[in-house]
Amino acid sequence: MGMGFWGGREGRLARLTLAALGRRFAVVELGADGVIRSANKPFLAALGTTADALVGQPFQAVFAVDDTEHLWRALSRGEEVADQVRVKGARQDAWLQAVYVPRMGRGNRLDAIVVYGADITAERGRAADAGQRQQNADETQGVIEFSLDGMVLTANPAYLNIVGYRLDEIQGRHHSLFVDERESRSDAYIGFWRRLRSGLHDAGLYRRLGKGECVVWIQATYNPMFDADGRPVKIVKYATEMSADAIQAPPAALPVAAVPVPVADAAVANVLDMLDNAAARANALSMDAAIDAALAEQRGQEGA
Repeated sequence: MGMGFWGGREGRLARLTLAALGRRFAVVELGADGVIRSANKPFLAALGTTADALVGQPFQAVFAVDDTEHLWRALSRGEEVADQVRVKGARQDAWLQAVYVPRMGRGNRLDAIVVYGADITAERGRAADAGQRQQNADETQGVIEFSLDGMVLTANPAYLNIVGYRLDEIQGRHHSLFVDERESRSDAYIGFWRRLRSGLHDAGLYRRLGKGECVVWIQATYNPMFDADGRPVKIVKYATEMSADAIQAPPAALPVAAVPVPVADAAVANVLDMLDNAAARANALSMDAAIDAALAEQRGQEGA
């Protein structure tokens, strides 16, 4: 929705709201020609630059946007545009979760653009590092994915090697394929899947059956994966086969389905750390939530 010049009480509220956003976010103002007119302290700090060095620079010299023409056409129509964008400074680059807000002048023509951005440079760096760790884990560990009801979705070659199956032999079949019939009917096994479906992860040493009912012992983590609303959508299991020399049979009093042991493998621990912090990173990337908070803050001040 386009934004014009404001007057009266609504105009005052709009200006107060934008001032609040300016305290929370990096803000830069551009002319309709794309030349930078001003920038606030958070924006300058994110780039490690000064106002003197930045003001007067063209948009393309600072904002690394793939399709500037498409962006400008949308802004000229009065449309707000949200995007993640890399901004280039003299000493450092930064990533912003940005909203471009057009200001329309006489004749409903584009007069200026104000860009509000949340600095997500650190979050992107952590996400990239976590992604690399997960890729490393995928290449060195057995990985298998299940639907919430326990059906095999896919598995990587390392996991198939552990259990001795081809992918087409297990895809679409239930996880109970890997345990004996008595265990699959036990309360412990039913509870195990109930916890996973509820979003709880499970880690430990597990006795499993490979092809031909060959017993294999694996150290593994079962990790629920979540959608944007925080609801579990599938289970990803990371597994490392344990050699016979490294295994001591669990006491008879303990169920062999899940004998808790420390997760000693560094790659598994890294993956768990990544998954445990996924929600926090998603919240850090949510510009809408932060803007809503700023709007609520200003409405509260106005009503006081």
